[in-house]
Amino acid sequence: MEGEREFKPRVVGFLCNWCCYGGADLCGVSRFQYPPYIRVIRVMCSGRVDPAFVLRAFANGVDGVFVGGCHINDCHYNTEGNYDAFGMVGIVKKLLEQIGLDPERLRLEWVSAGEGIRFAEVMNDFSAKLKKMGPMGKSEGVAEDVLKRRLDAAMKMIPYIKLAERERLHSNQRTEEAYAKFYASEEFDTLFKKLITDKLEISQMIALLREKPRTTGELAELLGLTPSEIARHANISARQGLCRFDESKKLVAAAYYENDDQRTGAQTDTVRAAALDNEKIEAIIAKYEGKPGALIHVLMEIQGENHWLPKEILNAISDRLNVPLSRVMQVASFYKTFSLTPKGRHRVHVCSGTSCHLRGADELLNSVQELVGVKAGEVDADARFSLETGCCQGSCTLGPEMIVDGEHHGRLSSDRVEEVLKNYA
Repeated sequence: MEGEREFKPRVVGFLCNWCCYGGADLCGVSRFQYPPYIRVIRVMCSGRVDPAFVLRAFANGVDGVFVGGCHINDCHYNTEGNYDAFGMVGIVKKLLEQIGLDPERLRLEWVSAGEGIRFAEVMNDFSAKLKKMGPMGKSEGVAEDVLKRRLDAAMKMIPYIKLAERERLHSNQRTEEAYAKFYASEEFDTLFKKLITDKLEISQMIALLREKPRTTGELAELLGLTPSEIARHANISARQGLCRFDESKKLVAAAYYENDDQRTGAQTDTVRAAALDNEKIEAIIAKYEGKPGALIHVLMEIQGENHWLPKEILNAISDRLNVPLSRVMQVASFYKTFSLTPKGRHRVHVCSGTSCHLRGADELLNSVQELVGVKAGEVDADARFSLETGCCQGSCTLGPEMIVDGEHHGRLSSDRVEEVLKNYA
């Protein structure tokens, strides 16, 4: 019986023209031995290796990517080009970790034109590590279709990631020690999570929604997130016009699709705002039809009836009141009274006024957030509760205060919150 074939990793190398490529050439001329797995791409500077090049290489199935440049402070093309490469590799390694790939599949080394033996040593070491890791994706336990979706989502974020790197995700000191320390620090991890992680999850979520509408439960299972995290991402995306809701079927759908000609009609039939079938809302719009000056009255009455303003309803208001949609959106997004995302069946409001704050509103808010599973401004996955905070409600003697569906609950301690919310199951 034929034994298993030996795994031979595929490697793409981006080598700086002035140093590392010269080192590789010297390595060959000197007949230093290293595995023939690498396919070399010569670039003018390691700092010109775009994150998209690296992600595209992995998307095409390579098992490792090598970036080689001049030694720090010895860049022959752009005086600080290798610092740019340092930053790019630090960020992409973290991105690979988020995607589910071993970050050690990406390697950065400094090799001068006279270091042929060093190039051979680096490539022998990198090849041995890749052979030990195994095929890209399979050895990490990530399915091929999942990996493709994650890499596609990451590639679509490249312009934003480059902007984040330039503005925030870099060390302020241009030394090798400072850069190494920064990209291994908790500060970098915190900034990356704040600036990149959520947006990467949203990008993956939108990619799934462009295939078909899904429930928050389905999205949570596919992305490995909690339903409350999916609800938060869906609310953010809806405010940005990236997705829409069907409250009756509890479905979330993309606002547009890769091929609108073939898919939009079918998706519109599947996901439809429940407010479009509400006779009371139809009566409100009919009452003010052809009266542009009544815009705010219409919005307030529909908000009171439906608790939020779906995009389809805003389009109907624009058409029937003869008001430009841009003006409708301007008013609806300006006033805090109006909501452009769904609200829960029960609206929970925790007062954050001065009096309530001094009496323990922060502890009360933390308890509510733990019980309902969402943060202020979000809706839970079952659309049961939406949580809000706001300024003084005029009941300072009752602080700390929580209001549920207009009913005031004053002098509320953290241990009584669960008892109150049970009444709104």
